[in-house]
Amino acid sequence: MDFRTRLRDQIDYLGLRDKEVAAKAGITKRAIDTYVGARKCMPSADVAVRLAKVLGVSVEWLVTGETDVPTDDDLKTLIHNFSHLSPHDKKTLLKMSFVMSDSSDTDK
Repeated sequence: MDFRTRLRDQIDYLGLRDKEVAAKAGITKRAIDTYVGARKCMPSADVAVRLAKVLGVSVEWLVTGETDVPTDDDLKTLIHNFSHLSPHDKKTLLKMSFVMSDSSDTDK
């Protein structure tokens, strides 16, 4: 999958129209058309950042398809694995997640 396909898929997934995305990103509808069109044009870095923000994804994912953010499949796996833990282990893991969450809040 390439930038053009990820951009198109994310716009469609969010139920947005190209015109809306363009307006929110501060670019023209015509620019969006060139990015999702057959010519496979890539936006400048600043436009890619704005598009990613509008679409709620990382620039890295939009451009490369890779990201450090867990995917839906990763989260499903986590939930599946969690459901098979003992009650004690579930409680321990929850406590660990609260501690990790608190420490990441102070890192910002």
